[in-house]
Amino acid sequence: MRKMGYIVTTTVVLVVITLMHVRASPMGSAAKEGMVHRTVLDTEANYVLLWTPRERDIIFEVHVATTGYVGLGFSPSGGMKGADIILGWVNDLTGEVILHDRYAPGYGIPIIDKTQDVELIEGYQNDTHTVLKFSRLWDSCDDEDYKITDDTVRIIWAYNYMDPEGEMDMMIHHKRGTKSMYLNESPFTMRELPDDVKTFDVVANNARLPNTIDTIYWCKIYKIPSVERKAQIIGFVPLIQKENIEHVHHMVLYECHLPDSEIMASFLDIDGAQCHTKNMPPSWKYCSIPLIAWAIGSEGEMYPEHVGFPIGEEHGGFTYFMMEIHYDNPNLRQDVVDNSGLRVFYTEKVRKYDAGNVALGHNVSPTLIVPPGQKWLTVGHCASECTEFLPPGGLNVFHGMLHSHLLGSSLRLRHIRNGVELPRILEDKTYDFNFQQNRVLKNEVNILPGDHIIMECGYDSTKLKTPTYGGLTTNEEMCLGFLAYYPRIDFMFCGSNPPMKNIYESVGFEEIYSMDDWSIEEEGEEEEAEPALNPSNNTSEYEELKMWLGLGLITAKSPEKYDGMTLLDVFDNASFWLDSEWISQFQNITAYGEHRMTCGRNLRNTEKKRKWEQTTINYPNFIPLEENAGCSSQ
Repeated sequence: MRKMGYIVTTTVVLVVITLMHVRASPMGSAAKEGMVHRTVLDTEANYVLLWTPRERDIIFEVHVATTGYVGLGFSPSGGMKGADIILGWVNDLTGEVILHDRYAPGYGIPIIDKTQDVELIEGYQNDTHTVLKFSRLWDSCDDEDYKITDDTVRIIWAYNYMDPEGEMDMMIHHKRGTKSMYLNESPFTMRELPDDVKTFDVVANNARLPNTIDTIYWCKIYKIPSVERKAQIIGFVPLIQKENIEHVHHMVLYECHLPDSEIMASFLDIDGAQCHTKNMPPSWKYCSIPLIAWAIGSEGEMYPEHVGFPIGEEHGGFTYFMMEIHYDNPNLRQDVVDNSGLRVFYTEKVRKYDAGNVALGHNVSPTLIVPPGQKWLTVGHCASECTEFLPPGGLNVFHGMLHSHLLGSSLRLRHIRNGVELPRILEDKTYDFNFQQNRVLKNEVNILPGDHIIMECGYDSTKLKTPTYGGLTTNEEMCLGFLAYYPRIDFMFCGSNPPMKNIYESVGFEEIYSMDDWSIEEEGEEEEAEPALNPSNNTSEYEELKMWLGLGLITAKSPEKYDGMTLLDVFDNASFWLDSEWISQFQNITAYGEHRMTCGRNLRNTEKKRKWEQTTINYPNFIPLEENAGCSSQ
């Protein structure tokens, strides 16, 4: 990127409670008990999950449109294998409520755990629905149970229209599915908004996906709605064209800040075009401050009551902005035309603080290299050399999002101050590429001048035979964090990457014939291109964005055994990746060695242009945060 009342405990494996059949509204119990969170797990609203997080446990309540059995599980991968499953039903003849704590070693009927760590609270059914309410410890200290944390939890669900004939004698589910969620926070719900809140839609205008390329970035320029006085953006929801859900990977709105922003007016009538190519007008590069970041899985975001993003240059905001949509079409579906976008909420009832966004992490670059067959770590730094210009009171972070691509498994933003690691700003040890919801921080985090932020991405490439490189496409990798903060300052990006020289020297290249400069140089004033861009409706005009091809430009001159070989030639050799000793050394070089840090600011209050400052930094020495690996149920 350039961006969610009867209690019975027994020592036997079967937990049974006798209740009379109850004829009631399927949602009656939830309203009575005041459950905190609610979500619908299926597309037909036949499976409703409610839950209340507590200090040691979670209360769950399921309302399912069946009089048969119901399953709710927690899965490491989103599938049945290895999942911790709660299975229950109400006997049609006796009214007995049966609830089991089970485990699925494979894809057959889940086995009943030796230790029952689920406590039944209530259960009943009426003519249409089954309702089960139970509690479950966050961590039961049972190897057959899933440890639930603040990280992404892959919920699996299933139900059958019939009761089982016996504990291990049941028909396969009629309906099933999976949904990733945050169980210790509320899923996004669109609340009723006051009269002062207005909306504007930012949508693609018949963006045509190429028939022969699997990934593109599509951009279009927009102007804010006319406002009589200062206004602030306070939230957004996605508007995804239903038939194109599989293709819309992420969307980002970027503020545009130029010496003369009115040059952007000439692009408003253009339907849109492929971005990040040599044909993109130079002025579009000044649309670089992230405003809104949406990715697959996110249902939108509403900001806290004390913050908003200002609009209008005369009010410290922006007048023009660019929408970037990353389209993914791995199956090369033909002739796809899209009109997806975002609905943005704003108000002229100004909130206390103006907010800003900053992107942190590893620069989007082929220097991000994930060897095949590994559990790998990539880092990006925002060191004190960049944070030293923050205001004396620092920045207050109120929400953020972690982002990588298909290999991402564990992501975190580490916060270092005066040689001591503070609590993580954001962390997700079970990251799901298909669920990238902005996370609202329970307590705002204060980043002070001189703090050092480290973005860490753990990747799992154990099933791959070839390396993966950093880049823009889905099959390439990223390692980024997006933070929303206040008070608003000129701060848009802070990241790093290992120098390319360190990469090729680690392979054994001593001298090279040529090498492109991978650094981001401060941009001069470029001559603006003719604004009448072709809207790229001709798919033959699209370019493939394969940043890793640049590795083919680095050609060895010595030693003799590598003479004429490119870095890409070496990495394309499967036998090269069999050297475990070199891979270990390469991990140390790229994760803990020297980095070149880029500090990006938009000096709109002075020079009115972008400024990229580069500094060579080293991995900091600090006392790490103590990890709590013990069992919490004792």
